Amino acid sequence: MRNRNQAETLFIKAKANFGEPRNEKRYRTGFKVLKMAAELGHTGADEWLGAAYDYGLGTRPNRLRAFRHYLKAAKAGNANAQYHVGVFYFEGRAVPKKHRAAVRWFIRAAKQQDPEAMHALGCCYRFGWGVKRNMLRGFELELAAARKGVLDAQFSVGVCFSRGEGVESNSEQAFRWYLKAAGRGHADAAHNVGHFYEMGRGIRPNTRKARTWYARATKLRAMSGNS
Repeated sequence: MRNRNQAETLFIKAKANFGEPRNEKRYRTGFKVLKMAAELGHTGADEWLGAAYDYGLGTRPNRLRAFRHYLKAAKAGNANAQYHVGVFYFEGRAVPKKHRAAVRWFIRAAKQQDPEAMHALGCCYRFGWGVKRNMLRGFELELAAARKGVLDAQFSVGVCFSRGEGVESNSEQAFRWYLKAAGRGHADAAHNVGHFYEMGRGIRPNTRKARTWYARATKLRAMSGNS
């Protein structure tokens, strides 16, 4: 019990160093304290160490060490770590690319209602990556993730309604979800909002608004480095 309390105290101290003000000195301090908490068996500390190694916060990036810490936390039941282990397997980061293994971890995280895992698993079902293709299941997962605020899932729900993938085609619903994602800065969604205004899909045609959204999409892509 004493070690558990000490680990929690260290974890709280470590997390504070990754907050404001953000600077490398505080990150390095936070990283050192995270290691101390992890050595005492704190699952959350292993999850955060995974992120620190993954993104180079307070230490040099090391994808293999990131994976090992994520995996340790994932096996202990941490949903976010389970999602990240799935991402590593899906993309082949530091480990061989294995879509089936990725799906298994996404499922475990999604069962705990992790929004990003729901979106990732939804994509896997939609496109048949590591699992038998199931458009209906894919849409259901994307919708659940979208309702939880996952930006890419909101765009994907718009695509599903637009194309009738896993759900009956509905231009009004497609426009609604594209508009929601576009309003949060999703470039492709902004372009599609422009297209819907131009063509009068799900909304009354409006050439002026179409031009505005096309311009916004172009600006968003430029900001993200995509042409």
